[in-house]
Amino acid sequence: MYSELLDKTKSLSDVEFVLDNLSDETKEELFLLFGKDYKHRTFDIIKNTEIFVIRLKENHKPVGVYGLISINENDNYSKGIYLLPTNSLHEGNIITFLKGAKKQVISWARKYGLIMDNLYKENKTIQKWLKLLGFLPSPYQNDNFQLYYIGDLSQYE
Repeated sequence: MYSELLDKTKSLSDVEFVLDNLSDETKEELFLLFGKDYKHRTFDIIKNTEIFVIRLKENHKPVGVYGLISINENDNYSKGIYLLPTNSLHEGNIITFLKGAKKQVISWARKYGLIMDNLYKENKTIQKWLKLLGFLPSPYQNDNFQLYYIGDLSQYE
């Protein structure tokens, strides 16, 4: 498995494919955040970001996307990270993918002082992913979500 930066001048069809085939945990999370229109709302949020497509090495099938989103237009210090996987993510070599993703996260962490994810507590796949990438759980949480972060959490407060 590998990830590559999406060339949006060609097409966003890989993003649309992933959104149409999201894992059940991810669908549930996005539904809680955005309601029935979660696919369109998610697409609108990420379409103008730098998107990395996760592909299976054998057939180049897209099995997920990840990237950063702005949290506040006036704040270039803090960013939100997203990973939107399909059920097929587990068909690839997760270790290879994580090594590449970790390099990207380290690069982002050098550029931004705080990277956060509002983790849906039921999504154990994303929780493992975040921990392996060096994110820490914060004290900020409610019944469904907990904030994970890398960087200076005091910038959030």
